[in-house]
Amino acid sequence: MPRRREQDEQEHPGLALGRDTSRAVFYFAAATASLAATSMREATACGHLGQLVEDYFADGKWALLSVGEQIDTRSAAGRLVLNVLVSVSQWEREAIGERTSAAMQHKASVGEYTGGDVPYGYSLASDGDHLVEKPEEQKVLSTARTLRGAGLSLRSVARELNSQGFRSRTGRHFAHVQIARMLG
Repeated sequence: MPRRREQDEQEHPGLALGRDTSRAVFYFAAATASLAATSMREATACGHLGQLVEDYFADGKWALLSVGEQIDTRSAAGRLVLNVLVSVSQWEREAIGERTSAAMQHKASVGEYTGGDVPYGYSLASDGDHLVEKPEEQKVLSTARTLRGAGLSLRSVARELNSQGFRSRTGRHFAHVQIARMLG
């Protein structure tokens, strides 16, 4: 007789993870295996399958069966194939992250906008891709760098900028945390 999903997830939190990782997983009270009727590629893409396998299927008490890829963790070969899929999936996620990071660093190095708040001292060009210097803010940055280079603390730099009449983009006095971000 099928169990209620909520009761099953309360008793075995990892099974909720299994449902999230593979959309079509069936639960039965006397079951010794979970049947995955979706692509293992899709399941491994989320990054939780490795932990699910380790937590629930490694000891051999339970098994994971994949209809599409014919993976059965009840055998050594099935566990090997699943571990290879999980490892390749992890490598793929990490490689994507590395490529994305490199692309963002390159964009920043050539003065392109990479998203988020526009750094102090710059504004977004009309093309929406490049940053252009704002002369009045560049003067504030130059003064702040000079003061900091002279050995002043961040708080002292903020006080000096405020006393010279400089203001933030919003028209307020500078605070030391803003100076740290600006010079960061």
